[in-house]
Amino acid sequence: MEKKTYNLCLEVLKRLNKAGVLRHIVLIGSWSIYFYKSYFKSKSYSTYIRTRDIDFLIPIPFKFKKNLDIFKLVEDLGFLEEYRGSQGLIKLKHPDLTIEFLVPERGRGSDRPYSVPQLGINAQPLRYLDFLLGNTMVVNFSDLSIKLPHPAAYALHKFIIFKRRAKIDKHDRDIEGALRVFRELTNNNEYTAIKQIFAKMHKKWQQTILKNLESIEEFEIIDILKSK
Repeated sequence: MEKKTYNLCLEVLKRLNKAGVLRHIVLIGSWSIYFYKSYFKSKSYSTYIRTRDIDFLIPIPFKFKKNLDIFKLVEDLGFLEEYRGSQGLIKLKHPDLTIEFLVPERGRGSDRPYSVPQLGINAQPLRYLDFLLGNTMVVNFSDLSIKLPHPAAYALHKFIIFKRRAKIDKHDRDIEGALRVFRELTNNNEYTAIKQIFAKMHKKWQQTILKNLESIEEFEIIDILKSK
């Protein structure tokens, strides 16, 4: 990943922080891997990522009390609005970075986006995101406090969803990132945190993870998750 992309990401975070919204949302997806370096503090930990997409998870209900036009906040950086048919504003796109907002999908689900009037955008509902919201932490990075999923939650979430990926590159990226984060957790002897977060998951989700890990022959991880 080019340095200018990292710098652009950091500038977006700084502007969200100055506007007061950063503490109300969770940075998820592959960019979490980069910012976990503030958590692991290991010289051997690789922060390399292969995506320009930065995803922000918005909790429901969203308790941000102001009205903010996210597009106006970053327009001068070269971002453009991307609309998807009748769904309205879904993404903000720059040649070096794409910003997308997500919310947990609940109930029977819907193809319709979730309106977030406080930010002037529509967010995409996706399954399993409540799990990430229930397992967050805050890292300090460059004078910013950034809310992320706990690394164990990040890895376990990817172990659930990688089979759902239609594109092989995203499928492979999910696996690679999850394994890298999970192994760093074990390098730091964080077995208790791993097993506690896994134990809180729905039993069907646990079974899906174990089945998915078996499909890629990660038997050592299965043993860790199944151990008492």
